[in-house]
Parts: sequence; C-alpha cells; structure tokens
Amino acid sequence: MTTLRVVAILLLLIKGSLCWQLISPESNTAPTKRLLQKPSKGLVSRRNFVITVPTSIIAWQFCAFSNINAAFARAPGSKDLSEALGQIQGAVEDLRKLRDDWDSYATIDAEGRAGSTDAARRILGGIAPQAGTAAIEVAKSRPLYRIDGAFLSIRQAAINDDAPEVAWPSDLDLAQFEELAERVLFAVQKADGDFYSVLFAQKGTRQISGIFSEAKGQVNQGISDFEEVLRLLKDAGAPL
Repeated sequence: MTTLRVVAILLLLIKGSLCWQLISPESNTAPTKRLLQKPSKGLVSRRNFVITVPTSIIAWQFCAFSNINAAFARAPGSKDLSEALGQIQGAVEDLRKLRDDWDSYATIDAEGRAGSTDAARRILGGIAPQAGTAAIEVAKSRPLYRIDGAFLSIRQAAINDDAPEVAWPSDLDLAQFEELAERVLFAVQKADGDFYSVLFAQKGTRQISGIFSEAKGQVNQGISDFEEVLRLLKDAGAPL
C-alpha cells in the first residue's frame, strides 16, 4: 500500500510540473516573435511568482481531472488541409467567444490591479507547451495555438502545382491570403501581449483599462481578418 501511495504522489508531481509550463508566460515562443517584445525577466520574477503559484494549482487540477476533446485536431506539423480549415474555423469561433464574454476575461480587482489573464492567454495560444504530447493535446483544444501552421499548410498547397492533393488551393488568391494571415497573426499576438503586459501596469490608473481596450481592438481586428480569410477560402472552393 505504501508503494502505491509513493507512485501516486510521483504521478501527481509530474502532472503538476507539466501544467506549470502551461501557465508560464516564458513558455510561449510565438512564430512571429519579432512583432512583439515581452518585458524583461527582471520585471517578471516577483510579480509573476505571486500570480503563477495559485493559478498553477488550478492548472494542475485541470490536467488531472479533465478529458480534452479533439475538437480542432490539427497536430503540430500536420499538413492535412481539412484539419487546417477546421483549425481556422475554430480559431475565429474562439475569438468571438473571447469578445462576447470580454468582461469575464478583462477584469480589475478591488485594489485596482488587473485580474488574472491566464484564461484569455490560453484562448489566444499564448500559454502553452511548445513540444511533446502536451503540445499536441493543447493544439486539439485551442485552435489559436500555432494557427500559423494552418496558414502555412494552405499556402504550401496553393504553390505546389506538381501534385496538389485537392483542386481548390490553386484557385486561392494567395497574395491576399498571405496578407490577411500576417494581419491575423499580428492581431492575435498583440492581444496576447497586452493581456501579458497589463499585469505590470500600475494599479488604480487608466493605463490598465487602456491596455484592455487596445487588446479588445486587436481581437475585433483579428475576427474581421479571419472572416475575410474564410471568404477567400470559400471563393476558392474550399469545403467550409
């Protein structure tokens, strides 16, 4: 019985360490990192410790007891076009949910500080492991995570005239698609960066509401650009 307890404790510790990666702002290495500079590590240490310790407990409980459905299962690195289309559709739906329930994600506590933004950053793909089984599981449930991979799969299919898997990519307006994809990636990353940086804004100031307002603007822009992407894909004959 003692041995079983030891094994159980070890398993819980392993799950806890995996979930710590899910909530750590430093775990995000976004594909268009050049567009956004995060605050230096010196600014993160003290405040981030206070924020991430309690939320790591919540994340641990999620990993230990939840069963993730593969709703938008485009595994990282997959070039399957149907998975890429499903991920794009799921991504715009997630952005709409974030916009429609904005007040529950952009919160200010009684002391005038920004509340936890982990939930919003998970939707935006900003808090997630970068490799391994954990990354695959997150990709299945968070379509905005590595959405650049879905855009890349479609682009490669559009420029590969030798042996296309399906006909519609050759009819895609590739120049406009690439421009919209870049705009989407920028908007999503900028919104995620705002949700990250607002934690360091001085409490009781208009700076916090200003950062949240900027993030909301980026989310709205992302939705608009995503809708244009979907229109382009439909015009090309993609099965949406």
